[in-house]
Amino acid sequence: MFKKLKQVFTPKRLIITTSVLILLIPVFWISYTFYKNLSQGVENENLDDKYAKRVKELQIEVSKEDPLDRRGNSTAKTRVELEVSFNEEKPNQTELIKSMHLMTHQKISARSKWGAIPMTPDNIQQSTDYLELLKTKFKIGDSMYSELKTMLDHWSQGDFSQADKEQDRLLHFLQASRGFSNGLATKNEEELFILNNFGPEYLNTLEETTYTSYKESSQ
Repeated sequence: MFKKLKQVFTPKRLIITTSVLILLIPVFWISYTFYKNLSQGVENENLDDKYAKRVKELQIEVSKEDPLDRRGNSTAKTRVELEVSFNEEKPNQTELIKSMHLMTHQKISARSKWGAIPMTPDNIQQSTDYLELLKTKFKIGDSMYSELKTMLDHWSQGDFSQADKEQDRLLHFLQASRGFSNGLATKNEEELFILNNFGPEYLNTLEETTYTSYKESSQ
């Protein structure tokens, strides 16, 4: 029996079999990644057929961009607040930092995201106003004020090139141990995140002009 097995499993055959299995691993992994993304389906039940179709197209494109799921950016539906909300009677800097952190989620790549607030010009402006209130009420230190102001200034100008680093900095302020970014979201990932969570009326937050035109009109 042992002799027969030895004849079947020759060193050459074992090498060939092992090589084939190694080559097949990426294929299986890519197939799994595509299946995982596509099996999510349309998570936002409020989308009409046009945007539901777009979600499915984006799921395919996102899988192509990251076929080995190395980044694994979460574009899934999460808990959503469409507008920031602050307690102006009892201003608290942690409240602002938490909201700013949730606003970054559409702009960054991370394997897990808990909660989201759309990165709209109105939400940025309200956050800026609240930051100024914190300063007026002496509820924030100069260093923290300066850092948060810089972030909000970037966002109000439509500059999200550092959103991943800013998100991680906000998590640091919150003393978090997970949820850190692994880069910026691609445009397809961000669009998919918006459709899954906020709806098509927030797709304008993909464009820099949405922020620059808002800033010009408010001056």
